[in-house]
Amino acid sequence: MMALSGIDMAAWDAHAQSLGLPLARALGAQPRPFPAYNSNGLGIMGPEKAAKEAHELAAPGFTAVKVRLGYPDAEADLAVIRAVRAAVPAGTALMSDYNQCLSVAEAARRIAALDGEGLQWIEEPVRADDYAGCATLRAKAHTPIQIGENFWGVSDMEKALAAGAADLMMPDAARIGGVTGWLRTTGLAAARELPLSSHLYPEVSAHLLAATPTAHWLEYVDWANPVLRDPLAIEGGQALAPDRPGAGIEWDDKAVARYAA
Repeated sequence: MMALSGIDMAAWDAHAQSLGLPLARALGAQPRPFPAYNSNGLGIMGPEKAAKEAHELAAPGFTAVKVRLGYPDAEADLAVIRAVRAAVPAGTALMSDYNQCLSVAEAARRIAALDGEGLQWIEEPVRADDYAGCATLRAKAHTPIQIGENFWGVSDMEKALAAGAADLMMPDAARIGGVTGWLRTTGLAAARELPLSSHLYPEVSAHLLAATPTAHWLEYVDWANPVLRDPLAIEGGQALAPDRPGAGIEWDDKAVARYAA
């Protein structure tokens, strides 16, 4: 699926370039800014280090950051969230991600402990394909449940929707079927007024969100920046796709050669 997704994204990029249009415009949309959260760190590191790193992640002007959870107990999770909250500017949105590490019973206990913390969402609290378990948690949680980065094709999203597994979804362009697969998800989400965020690949995702009626958040990582001539711009916590033909990705050939050596 990832190989097919890559081919699909390359084909759409080439098509948009042949039209002389940014990918967003080739998809019938207009490039526009989207709120972006900084997802470059905040792994399992404890309250002190998490607070320091959260301050650094928010410093470039981000108004949201994502915190990884899954400490030995709910109290430790809560301590990290509160330490991060105290370290970032007032009003900064916090997302949390368990990366599938909990059982349904343990997830229920931890979500109950976090429900008063004002989190934007709790992501993948249990195994990614346990849609019934997610639905059970969602029925009791006050905080929105987020899943989707591990949908392998649109059919997985359809199964999750049928199960009522989540309040929010965030497909991954490389797993969902590239641009074509993403466009299919937008129809499913729009029919249910379901907010749709992106997972990774911010340079392409900024265009995809522009073509998404229920667009929510862009997940920002800077992993490709060292080999790009003009990395995706973040201004005032907002990401904006470049108004260049295609996805707007321009490789720094010297940097690519240096890293490839």
